[in-house]
Amino acid sequence: MQGIGLLLIAIFIGLFAGGLLGTQPSVNGYLARHLEHPLQATVISFASGTAIILLITMLSGNFPPRFNSPVTEMPWWAWCSGAIGVVMVTTSLILVPRVGSLPWFAAIMCGQTAAALALDHYGWLGNPKAPISSLRLLGASLLMGGVLVIVQAKRMEHTEITPSEPEMRASASQDEGP
Repeated sequence: MQGIGLLLIAIFIGLFAGGLLGTQPSVNGYLARHLEHPLQATVISFASGTAIILLITMLSGNFPPRFNSPVTEMPWWAWCSGAIGVVMVTTSLILVPRVGSLPWFAAIMCGQTAAALALDHYGWLGNPKAPISSLRLLGASLLMGGVLVIVQAKRMEHTEITPSEPEMRASASQDEGP
């Protein structure tokens, strides 16, 4: 399957995976609230993921890993994806409970989009070259403009006058009466 059919399947799977990814910081944040330190949630997150993929690779006959070329010929950055995952998971589980999922993921998507534009344009990290076009820049600009709208909405949420928790408790106790 090639062309538009493959693209549509990739978009569907990407939307599904993105939806799952959108839940991950909240799930990890919930886990972290029940542990002594957020880094412990990162350990559990990666341990459960490692256990699942280890089981899948063993059951499918793809374990242990077999390289197509000598390991010494691989660039240093090929070994960094796990470290990138640690940064993503740890920063997400620390920041999402403080700023919310939408601003966090909007910022993540902008960073991903900017990196993807550069990776595709220059063919870095093994990507096929795809020059930056005016249409690609328009799409990236719209996405980044959306982030600015989301950030402004978040600012407006914080400037609205909302009663503090002690004020809400005091009001609730007055409503209950003696």
